[in-house]
Amino acid sequence: MQETADLIFRLESPPAPGLLPTGPLVLQGWVFGKPGRHIVDLRARYLGQLYPAVFGIPRADLAAHFKHHRPQLMAGFDLGLVLQDENNLVELEALDLSGEWLSLGTHSVTPPVNAAHGAAPAGAVHPYDFSRALRLLLRRASAGEDLSTLAAALANELPIPHITRFPNLPFRGHLHHPALITFNCFGRLMVEGWLFHETQPIRRVLASYDLLAWQTMAYGSDMPYVAAQFPQFVHSRACRLYGQVDVPAQLPSPLTLRVYAELADGTWELCHLQRSHFYDAEQVKIPFAPRSIPTFWRAWRALQSACRQRGFTVATDKLFRAELLNSWREYRARAPRQHLAAARPTTDSFTLNFGAPRPDHIVLVTHNLNHEGAPLFLLEYARYLAANGTRLTVISATEGPLRAEYEKLSATVRLVDVQPLLRATSVHALRQVIKTLAASVDLRTANLVVANTVSAFWGVHLAAQAGRPSLLYIHESTPPASFYYGHLAPGVLHVVEETFTLATHVSFLTETTRHYYRPLLTRSNHSLNPGWIDLAGIDFFRTTHSRESLRAALGLAPATKLVINLGTLCERKGQHIFIRAIEQLWREQPALAASCHFLMVGGNPTPFDDAMSDLLNNIGRSNLQLIPSSSTPYHYYGAADLFVCSSYEESFPRVVLEAMAFQLPILATQVHGIPEMTRPGQEAELVPPGDTVALSRGLARLLQNQEHGQQLAQRARSRVVENFNSAQLLKQHAALASSVAAEKL
Repeated sequence: MQETADLIFRLESPPAPGLLPTGPLVLQGWVFGKPGRHIVDLRARYLGQLYPAVFGIPRADLAAHFKHHRPQLMAGFDLGLVLQDENNLVELEALDLSGEWLSLGTHSVTPPVNAAHGAAPAGAVHPYDFSRALRLLLRRASAGEDLSTLAAALANELPIPHITRFPNLPFRGHLHHPALITFNCFGRLMVEGWLFHETQPIRRVLASYDLLAWQTMAYGSDMPYVAAQFPQFVHSRACRLYGQVDVPAQLPSPLTLRVYAELADGTWELCHLQRSHFYDAEQVKIPFAPRSIPTFWRAWRALQSACRQRGFTVATDKLFRAELLNSWREYRARAPRQHLAAARPTTDSFTLNFGAPRPDHIVLVTHNLNHEGAPLFLLEYARYLAANGTRLTVISATEGPLRAEYEKLSATVRLVDVQPLLRATSVHALRQVIKTLAASVDLRTANLVVANTVSAFWGVHLAAQAGRPSLLYIHESTPPASFYYGHLAPGVLHVVEETFTLATHVSFLTETTRHYYRPLLTRSNHSLNPGWIDLAGIDFFRTTHSRESLRAALGLAPATKLVINLGTLCERKGQHIFIRAIEQLWREQPALAASCHFLMVGGNPTPFDDAMSDLLNNIGRSNLQLIPSSSTPYHYYGAADLFVCSSYEESFPRVVLEAMAFQLPILATQVHGIPEMTRPGQEAELVPPGDTVALSRGLARLLQNQEHGQQLAQRARSRVVENFNSAQLLKQHAALASSVAAEKL
């Protein structure tokens, strides 16, 4: 057994680690991180090549030896490589959860013995993977770089090999997903395939990328083609596995998925081990290179050549041609026209007219009536307008609890069915649906139509059909091509994109948000108007609800530190990363973690909520809870010691403004509009999105250094008073409505 400053390591086979024989060889052993180090992968570096290990083999003996809190320690490894007839060194490296590769030292190679040469073949690039890679290449080429250089770089990012472990007999199985190249959606990845044991039932199937926590896969539904292939095994009939697995952002690509089977006796077996190259939502937001048949053809040929030079087989069969055609269709539909890509909007020239007449009747268009940031923004806006004498009509795509609040304002609330919009397959079909919808909505008496979020783009089109001015509020930090990816046919996106020219005015909350829409802003019909918070209402709550009473209502002991994460549970909000960061805090600083209570407020009956409940059960930390969405979130702010926002994507999150107003220390992700609200190191601690280690260490810093946290909180309170107080900003937004309503169409 060997030790470094960070690790404990043992090479069990071959038994004499100082002198290794030449030729094909399998190294076996285990690696365990010391406190503060959690190992997630292993590789060998030899003669300029990297050899990935099969790491994460369950070891009950090690769990008992190190007195681990789990019955199995996922620390064992197998590593195959070919030692050549030269005097060289094999260096072993372990990947820490922070994304750092740590050296386990080097091992000598003996002199020549006619060894086999060469690396393992790279395998084939499936047509689906080639299609994904081609689309990535066409996005990377949007800046005009050389396609051959970009293609070679992309091909070099693909893992060799893709599959490093198939199930060992008596297990049998295969994974269809993740693929060689796969989409990482806000730190979560789809896993799908099949697995069975020849003689024993599998109790459950679990999967993990970081070996810190596991997610339970749905398991046991029918797989007819597998049952037909293996009729002799009864367990082959119901062996499908599928689910979502968390992917921490700090881990370098390629990432390794491990799928485990737990048998009835409680033993675990590492069955599948698969490596993939990932691309995420931010990469999908990058526009394609300007539309051009020669550009597409050159990109395809450059990528095909680069993959073959890397050692991959690229078959040009019928499926390949079909996928190539799909790529071309998406590129043709989504790529900007030459003139649009070159367009550069003028700087802001819009001036608010505070003397413009108040609109008598405003129609508000929203995608839903739920207790969420954007709909609540619109509700408070409506309250201010109604208090100043404006008659309101609300048109919503779905029902929700905010209907009652609008009715208190004497607003007329109407629901419309927008599903035909989402089902349209052509520009003509979408225009016809909008025309039909416009005929059913009477806007003749409206002085202004206000559409809230890009989900309500159709409100601008209804206004245009009726000859009414329109004001479009954008809350999303993602352009339409990405926002509607997979939800609208690519061919109809042009109608959504023309909304930004069609609108009388477009209002953005932050400059970062507007950046994503720059290619669509071909007119000077846009401006920045930040969101607000009802500071007076929060201050009234704080004076009428003592911190002690709020904490007592939650059952908190006086010394317990309450950490809250508020927001609707969904992938974009990153609660799965928050959970893993807390587990990491437990591993690194258990006493500190035990002194806290962690609350995630925002649960709803959704599959993601079910997945988070399963993750919490697997982790088993009693002081980490998920509770339902609340109509009284102020009770949690008033009782809290620290606020956390773990989102991957936010334009102007209401919850951050509320935390600032409650004068709470804030730990948030440095995404989109958040740094414009709370400047890093001045009003908040900001960390990269999806980084579980950075989030965990940020928690530790703010929980241990309360003086620093209070300084941040005081500055955040001052900033919200000066810049985001509804008492001032609602006047500005009302003046914006009056100014837009007064514009000549």
